[in-house]
Amino acid sequence: MSSIAFLPPLAFALTPSLSLWWDLPGLTAVIGFVIVPLLEWAWGRQGSVQARWGWQTPRLIMLLVLAQAPALVWWTAHADLPTWRVLVLGLACGSVAGAVGIVLAHELGHRRSAWDRGLARALLCMVGWGHYLIEHNRGHHRHAALRHDPASARLDESLWTFLPRYWIGVWQGAVALSRGQRNPLNEAWALAGCTAMLWALAWVVAGVEGLLFCFAQAAAAQLLVACVDYMEHWGLQRTTGADGKPERMGPAHIWDCRNAVSDLLLFNLPRHAHHHIEPWHGADNLQHTTNAPQMPTGYAGMVLLTLVPPLFRRVMAPRLPTEVA
Repeated sequence: MSSIAFLPPLAFALTPSLSLWWDLPGLTAVIGFVIVPLLEWAWGRQGSVQARWGWQTPRLIMLLVLAQAPALVWWTAHADLPTWRVLVLGLACGSVAGAVGIVLAHELGHRRSAWDRGLARALLCMVGWGHYLIEHNRGHHRHAALRHDPASARLDESLWTFLPRYWIGVWQGAVALSRGQRNPLNEAWALAGCTAMLWALAWVVAGVEGLLFCFAQAAAAQLLVACVDYMEHWGLQRTTGADGKPERMGPAHIWDCRNAVSDLLLFNLPRHAHHHIEPWHGADNLQHTTNAPQMPTGYAGMVLLTLVPPLFRRVMAPRLPTEVA
């Protein structure tokens, strides 16, 4: 399926531009939060797909996502769009950045290539989340499913109580991890400075509307990645032995998701248990882990569930491992 596997994420990535072209302001939202969850439920649960994107496809789609937002900022400066339309356009680009861009940044950020890591950081800086990879690669992968990990949701946390701890903790973790580097310039602060410069440039090009676009894009993207991080480890916690060392990370500590639609749109991100257990594998080689706790639907549907905590708990609690539930 490698010849067409790039089409679903590419098509969704283009929806903000297509919404302008076709004069359909809600196109991205309808596809991302209505059509995709329905497809996940109706078709995605029927099984899985073994898709391969190759080495270059994530780079090319990332370049498209990176180019689209500045182009649309420039457009807002010359098309005299009403403020509400600029806001909707920013939210649409943020949804693409969160659903496709940050997924690709996660994939490219785990590679050794400086080019790939640079693309990942460029996307994350664009949405005010440049420090994410520092904490994710060097913090979360070591501390996932431990109580002090900011990106692992506790059993008693709803999304809305998780968010402050998550946003503050990821930033603090990134700053602390950057202090140990030989470079005297703290990387987390440097990336925050890159975000400030990008947003200042948007203000120069498109005025207040340019800044509104950037803020809306960042809010949507950061909320999406927070929802995903929340649901990937919710309620699953590693125990700590008498020697103070945590038990080894295993499938029981990561929610997996067997859904063909999510696999295609998100470059196998739903195969998250395999990613944590063997993080050196790229997206093409990830497999589903059958002995991990299983999400009931794809990631788009799960994001909607996280936004309604009582419903999320009602659906997910019965799926917790017996020793947790």
